[in-house]
Amino acid sequence: MRYLYTNFSYPTEIHDVVKLFFGDVQLCDTDTDTEFSLTENVNDCEYSYVAKAQTATDVQRVCCDGDDILQTIRLRKRFAKIAMYNALSALTGRKMPWGSLTGIRPTKLAEQLSKEGLNWRKTFTDALGVSDVKTQLVADILKTQGDLHRHRSGCADLYVGIPFCVSRCSYCSFTSGEIARLKKYVEPYVATLKREIRATINFARERNIRLDNVYFGGGTPTSLNASQLDEIMYCIDFVPSEYTVEAGRPDTIDAEKLEVLKRHGVNRISINPQTFNQSVLDIIGRKHTVKDIYDKFYMAKEYGFDVNTDLIAGLPTETYEMFCHSVQEAISLGADNITVHTLALKHGSVLKETNYCGDADVVKMVDFARESLYEADYAPYYMYRQKYMAQNLENVGYCKVGKPCLYNIGIMEELSDILACGANAISKKIVSSENRIERAANAKDVITYIERTDDYLEKKFALFR
Repeated sequence: MRYLYTNFSYPTEIHDVVKLFFGDVQLCDTDTDTEFSLTENVNDCEYSYVAKAQTATDVQRVCCDGDDILQTIRLRKRFAKIAMYNALSALTGRKMPWGSLTGIRPTKLAEQLSKEGLNWRKTFTDALGVSDVKTQLVADILKTQGDLHRHRSGCADLYVGIPFCVSRCSYCSFTSGEIARLKKYVEPYVATLKREIRATINFARERNIRLDNVYFGGGTPTSLNASQLDEIMYCIDFVPSEYTVEAGRPDTIDAEKLEVLKRHGVNRISINPQTFNQSVLDIIGRKHTVKDIYDKFYMAKEYGFDVNTDLIAGLPTETYEMFCHSVQEAISLGADNITVHTLALKHGSVLKETNYCGDADVVKMVDFARESLYEADYAPYYMYRQKYMAQNLENVGYCKVGKPCLYNIGIMEELSDILACGANAISKKIVSSENRIERAANAKDVITYIERTDDYLEKKFALFR
């Protein structure tokens, strides 16, 4: 076990940087016999950070003038992380694709740096240590988003959560449950969800909040039967600008459900292979075949839906060549969106609990996907990063011209207020003047959600009053 000591006020940020290089590192209360340390020195308005990593040292200084406390905190965190990253990079001779950045929204940071009057590209490469390739990726995403990259005042998106799946994937950490095991709770959940949706829409009207985009997520919403989906969708009594349903699992899709979605005005669905290699599908717990992916994709296109497909780089037993095959197949299908995820070993997933350690060259996989999608005229339009991602990479959504998912941009870039319904759904209110977001979360588990819906409704409404 390696140990990190710091007197810095925000040790978690420093800890995250050290873990980029050395994995499992423990924070400790003293600098005696520790491999890594970061010292914060305060002198008037100047903060000095000295990062020591065995024999490597880096010093960063930042002057924090003025009364903007939030900006002072942001700068202190930023320069402390740079100090630690530079010391460890010098020590190991390694550079990370995202440099010292451990945050989940690089595009949002680029916007923030621009507002501070800085050249964000130069700051990314020269100060933060971000590679030229990743810096260009951020620039390309901001270009694709264009005027979509702004907060829509007076509007909100509506999220509806369906926390059921037909089976549990080994990489999944969501609080969704297998629908066969939770069968007795499905009908009560549907009834409770309908009540919450109606109350939420009525509240929005009373407060003159214009509901814009609708997104059904999960779990897998299409794990419900066609009649149950029909009941829930009848509650959406307005016409959304964009209406998306995660149909995710090909084995949950049939003509009857697609008819329901089409009748209610859904225009976007997802059919998520994750891989086009049958042996990998079997290992990760997907209960469908590669043939099902093609069959259900073509069926959905016959109904006129825009279709997103997801792929994951770094799945167990999937080699670089196998992943390249998956990318090429997704492109050949002509999906409107292709989202390339990097495997993240999250707490609660089977892979994490069994101490899975992948040895695939995920950087090479992600690079191949980006280059292939660019060549096929797909543009990157949103990105986010997560803790525990393989090789400190990212998730990127690519789209054909004119086919970005507006809901994805709004939630990933934190531009949209969200009124959320269902178990584990989180409503969000953007306070633009203070550059912060307030949240109200529903219960994660189905039973508590059903029993305490009125409490969660009140918390959500209080957020927007």
